[in-house]
Amino acid sequence: MLLKEKGKKDAEPVSLGWDEAQAALAAGTHVAADDDGAASSGDAKPDYDAMKREDLDALAAERGVDVSKATTKADVIAALKAADAS
Repeated sequence: MLLKEKGKKDAEPVSLGWDEAQAALAAGTHVAADDDGAASSGDAKPDYDAMKREDLDALAAERGVDVSKATTKADVIAALKAADAS
C-alpha cells in the first residue's frame, strides 16, 4: 500500500505491507497516496489482488461480507467487489 507521511508537504510516498500500512493509518502518522504519489482522500479501494487470502477473509468479516461459500481467493475478491459496488 502506498502511503505518505501526514503533515509533510514534500514527503515521498512509501510502499508498506498491508498490516504495516493499516497500523500507520490507524496511528495517524500516514495518509494513503495515489499511484502518482498524491495524497488520497481515503476513498480508494484496496488492491485486493495484492492481499493474502487470510487478509481478504478478515476484511470481508470486518465489512460483514459473507464469503462462507468462497473456495478461492478470486471468489472472496468478487464478493468484496460486489459489496463495494452496492
